[in-house]
Amino acid sequence: MRSFVSHRMQTTLWISGMAVLLTLGCAARRTVPSPAAVDAEVRQALEQFNAAAAAGDVKACLALFEDRADILLVGSDKGEVYKGPAAMEGWLAALMRGNRFSWEMDRVDLSHHGDTAWAFVEGRMVVKDPAGKLRFKAPYRFSAVLVRRGNGWAWRLFHGSAPGKE
Repeated sequence: MRSFVSHRMQTTLWISGMAVLLTLGCAARRTVPSPAAVDAEVRQALEQFNAAAAAGDVKACLALFEDRADILLVGSDKGEVYKGPAAMEGWLAALMRGNRFSWEMDRVDLSHHGDTAWAFVEGRMVVKDPAGKLRFKAPYRFSAVLVRRGNGWAWRLFHGSAPGKE
């Protein structure tokens, strides 16, 4: 009787082990998107931010950033450094109260590694009043760091600058 029970336990353990191994072997593996697909996703994240800022939608701008205390938005003027969602929201709300911003992106350089991507954008900042009347265009460049969030990308850092004469 004892050898029957022992044999039965060994068989049960062997079958259970094989089932676990088969399950792990059949588990869905994360597919790695092609570099071109990642570039397209990051460009979409840039366009989403551009559209939200052009609409003056502070909540939509913030929703594109990661929900972390260490996210950072750095403007192009002295003192424009805002860390965390609350600081960013306060500044963006004041900034967009009377202005709408968008960027003409003439040059977009992208790179990525794993779940992190970064962008360098150069072109012009377009500033309009809330009714859509052009106030001015000025040379502008910005860099961004983004991290994969589900099937898209969330912003971690925006750092803008208004290039002057060099």
